[in-house]
Amino acid sequence: MRWWDPNDPESLAADEQPWGGPLASLMRPMGSRSFVLVSIGGAVLMVLAAATVLVILMAANDFVERPALLAACGIYGLVGGIGLLVLYTAASPRVIRRVGPVIAPTYLVVSTTMLAAALAAAGPRITILAAVYVPVSILVFYLLQRFWAALCNALAVVQFGAVTWLNEWPAPVVQWVVMLTLVVATGVVVSGIAERSDVLAASEHEARLETAEMNRTLEERVASQVTEIERLGQLRRFLSPQVADAVMSGGSESLAQPHRQRIAVCFCDLRGFTAFTRAAEPEEVLAVLDEYYRAVGEVLQKHDATIGGYAGDGIMAYFGDPVPLDDPARAAVMTATELRQPLDELVERWERQRFDLGYGIGLSYGFATLGVVGFDGRYDYTPLGAVVNLAARLCARAENAQILMDHATHLATAEHVASAHHAELDLKGYTGATSVYALA
Repeated sequence: MRWWDPNDPESLAADEQPWGGPLASLMRPMGSRSFVLVSIGGAVLMVLAAATVLVILMAANDFVERPALLAACGIYGLVGGIGLLVLYTAASPRVIRRVGPVIAPTYLVVSTTMLAAALAAAGPRITILAAVYVPVSILVFYLLQRFWAALCNALAVVQFGAVTWLNEWPAPVVQWVVMLTLVVATGVVVSGIAERSDVLAASEHEARLETAEMNRTLEERVASQVTEIERLGQLRRFLSPQVADAVMSGGSESLAQPHRQRIAVCFCDLRGFTAFTRAAEPEEVLAVLDEYYRAVGEVLQKHDATIGGYAGDGIMAYFGDPVPLDDPARAAVMTATELRQPLDELVERWERQRFDLGYGIGLSYGFATLGVVGFDGRYDYTPLGAVVNLAARLCARAENAQILMDHATHLATAEHVASAHHAELDLKGYTGATSVYALA
């Protein structure tokens, strides 16, 4: 019963093909599932009618004019109906598309003929069997094109008229007119329903094809999207988490546009690192950098700092972009303050290893231009401007374990942290002395 599932690939593939067989032009366009359901209904009707005939034969044998003929009609209907039920429940949709156009018209014509024979065999006292013509008319107009359906109904009317006339039943003309009226009226109603059904069936078929296509590509698209998400997730290993999140959320286009933003910049590097690299083994240098990057990186991530880059022992980070912060300067100062403990612990450990190393931190606060710079194959999101250069200069002038900040950072954070004027320094690239403050 593969036709039962409307999304079964075999049913969908079969419905893509036109009706087959020599009588295909008689069939209305419909899906295999609709055809089978209606045909099963017709087969059930045939079995019920045959059972009724056999019951009448057994219960009212005295009223039957030709018992042998009526019995033959009943047996035919019973065997034929059961045979159709077995066929339609066992055959594949592709087979149904080929044999359906042959079976359906033949079944309808033979059924009306056998019904006429059953009426002739039963006699005028059991003309109630003529009521079966009405559901047969419905099946005819549902399964066949309108012209062939009308022709089949006309055949049924002629057969009924011939039976009443040849047997000289009472008032044959009246019965014939009533029969004709019922069949024609039923045919007209069913014809309209069938046309509407055609439209609905076509829409349903199209929807099934679209659904099948979506289901066919859904797994592929989901796998592709999962791969893309995993690939984007790996950006967090190579980019600052804030920049990676902006790219993953679809903000990469706006992120790439240069824009002005007030940020706080933090530079941190190691004292004595150049001399250390000359004296130490490469493995020792890498081990020191690994410990240093891990200690600083954990604190920077904790305070939502955007890591701008690494340059040997130097780390640059900034606050306030691409994720806005209410108080970037305070976030930078709090980060620098918290960096002291892990860096002091590292310096003590390095001293035990006889590594002459220290650290210095520089902070600045002001406007910068941020955007993407680079070339095809490698781009970086970075801030540019005097505020970045100033933080780098302050970091370079800081003594071991010292945190220096500019005047803007001092003013923005004086209410929250203790800092004092350190000196007026002549910094490279700056005219005149620059007021520098030290974090207590």
